[in-house]
Amino acid sequence: MKKLCILLLLTAGLIFNLEAQTLEEVLNSHFKTTGQKKFNKINSMKATGKSIFQGMETNFATVQVRPNKFRLEVDIQGALMIQAFDGEKAWFVAPWTGTTDPIELSGDQFDALKRQADFDGMLYNYGEKGYVTELAGKEDMEGTEVFRINQTDTNQNSYSHFIDVENFVLLKTSTKMKAGESVVESETLFSNYREQDGMLVAFSIESRTNGQTMSQINIEKLEFDASVDLSIFTMPPKQEKPAQE
Repeated sequence: MKKLCILLLLTAGLIFNLEAQTLEEVLNSHFKTTGQKKFNKINSMKATGKSIFQGMETNFATVQVRPNKFRLEVDIQGALMIQAFDGEKAWFVAPWTGTTDPIELSGDQFDALKRQADFDGMLYNYGEKGYVTELAGKEDMEGTEVFRINQTDTNQNSYSHFIDVENFVLLKTSTKMKAGESVVESETLFSNYREQDGMLVAFSIESRTNGQTMSQINIEKLEFDASVDLSIFTMPPKQEKPAQE
């Protein structure tokens, strides 16, 4: 009986190790395909293009600096919407509120922008970032066989990443985020992959919430290691209103 118990424990340990190795094998193939080794040497990234939101096309620009500085600018009818993360503080400027004063973000909005600012993404060095990660196996995604990798963060939000079995590129990330008493489900779809400087990048990104397309981003120009003024990530002070006479 004792020998049987030992054998069962050894078998369980072997299965666990095989599952862990399988997850790492899928991720290693994904990172090899996308050129993660070369990407690790990149310190900044700029992207410009068109964003379509509710049928309205606007110009957008993003700037990222390793490891977690991020800035997004969207031109909305001549007014600039800004979202930024400086590594510690998240903030945004929303001209439709009637002011260009920056607003500091907290809670879920802070977490979302911090996650977006991650230069390498959630799957790279996932353990160091605090994500519980597992390979859930293979499944069909609209006629394409994909690996499904599930992640959970420290706030118990869940994420599922779908990687093409044939060529190991990321096709979709599904997210379930807690928002008070409710759960918001969203999807990000990646397509139009192009090779640039030995790396494979998705030039089209579609965002959906509760199954409805919210925005479509099409990158027109992508630059690596461009010069960046780090002050653009710092939240500017609010403008002082002139004293009333």
